[in-house]
Amino acid sequence: MEDGFKFGRRDFLKVIALTGVGFGVRGNLKAKSIESGNNFARYFTKEKGRLRLLAVTDLHFFDSTHPAENNQKTVNALRAMIEKFNPELMLLNGDTWFEGTGQPSFKRCQWACEQIGKLGIPWILVFGNHDAIVDFKRVYQLLTDTPNSLFSGTEAYGNYRVEICNSGEKSPFWIFIIINDYYPVRGFNQYQINWFNNEVALLKQKYNPPPPCFLFCHIPLPQFKTLWKQGKATGVKNERVFYEGGTYKAFLAIKNSGMVKAVFAGHDHANNYWGDLDGVRLQYLRATGYGGYGGKKVKKGGTIINIDINQPEPKYEFLTVFEDGSFWVPEKSI
Repeated sequence: MEDGFKFGRRDFLKVIALTGVGFGVRGNLKAKSIESGNNFARYFTKEKGRLRLLAVTDLHFFDSTHPAENNQKTVNALRAMIEKFNPELMLLNGDTWFEGTGQPSFKRCQWACEQIGKLGIPWILVFGNHDAIVDFKRVYQLLTDTPNSLFSGTEAYGNYRVEICNSGEKSPFWIFIIINDYYPVRGFNQYQINWFNNEVALLKQKYNPPPPCFLFCHIPLPQFKTLWKQGKATGVKNERVFYEGGTYKAFLAIKNSGMVKAVFAGHDHANNYWGDLDGVRLQYLRATGYGGYGGKKVKKGGTIINIDINQPEPKYEFLTVFEDGSFWVPEKSI
């Protein structure tokens, strides 16, 4: 079923705010905006206490029967969304390149990194189930060395965190927790839970109080299914929730951390819905890549995430956006 649209004056004013007012215009990247450490990176924002992120997922470079054409369409879409919505940071939430074995797999990763690196914006990579890796050391080094990359997951199979900091400060006002929920165990399972719990303990020891977090993983948690079944979701659902054997216990660990405000997933291209479950927002990001399936049911796009802590209560907003500068507000769940 296709997207339903609702566009009103209040929504229009919201998008005007998202696309210009109060946020600095994107300029040339300065090296000082990124620092890297052991299993973490720091990103220093352009404006104190504020960040605008473009989150995309399932680019699927080299998928489909016309990979060259679809690859270019996807790159063009990324460039257009960056120009029109003016994010200062981009996150790729898995399935950036599509499989391949041996040297072809590395070449696909290399091509994807070259294209993303040319966009002139800092970027974060999350691994998905189709991001095939044969030589881990070589791929990790490539991801680390690509211009503007914040990848710091070399030591933990692609799990790491990105600390969002004000310029000149080391204590973050927000944290992105990046989870590889496909390798070494498929789905969000005990390996990922153990890593997450250790990370939470470290953050609580390091920062008092610990900052709020968003968690990004490619494969959705089983509770994405629960959210829809309980009628708590807004958006579109055109396929089942493929949580790939992930455990229900993962959500409990996330909720009990007391730090995670939202969990973002991709994987199921024809789903784009969200809602709150036990105080945690669960959200499917809009699928982006023209090489992937689902485009006839759900228009390819991205998700703008705004964070603003310059309020009595920290504020965060989300909006599904498209390369032509339009956006989507669901009228109802479909």
